[in-house]
Amino acid sequence: MEQMINLYDLLEHEINDLYSAEEQIIEALPKMIEKAENPRLKAALNEHLTITKGHKDRLDQVKKILLAGEQEKKPGFLEKIFGSSKCKGTEGLIKEGEHMIKQNMSPEVRDAAIIAAAQKIEHYEICGYGTARAYAMQLGLSKIEGLLKQTLDEEYEADDKLSELAFFDVNLDAEVADGPVSK
Repeated sequence: MEQMINLYDLLEHEINDLYSAEEQIIEALPKMIEKAENPRLKAALNEHLTITKGHKDRLDQVKKILLAGEQEKKPGFLEKIFGSSKCKGTEGLIKEGEHMIKQNMSPEVRDAAIIAAAQKIEHYEICGYGTARAYAMQLGLSKIEGLLKQTLDEEYEADDKLSELAFFDVNLDAEVADGPVSK
């Protein structure tokens, strides 16, 4: 278990966690795309897969900046920041989403479930990137803060796109497929 004694250590931990999250999302998105029926949803998920690969690349830049400043100060830092710890939060959200979309449901309802699963992951990422950005700001690491803000903005944008797609397309189709709602 890594020792965290200050805000810088928390930032390192959060970056490692986000990196693992992005790797898991890159692996999970193709499965969601395959299960989706709505063409706009498929396109949105494909676009987000490409963007997510960019998020991972951006985190590689963050790691390089952290390495440049820390190699002399902390022996073993390289192993720590490129450690193999898996983001359990993302892992759980992905498993929950996979379980949900395997249920017996119409394609329209499955698409709504896919959006719900994707948005849970987006919200988790928004939290993680927001936290890491706040740490970087507090520590005066403006280059890292800028990279994290760029990704955070893209996560908010992805969440907004999914909400719009749900409200004005997918959920409407699921409602019709499900029949009238009793009041």
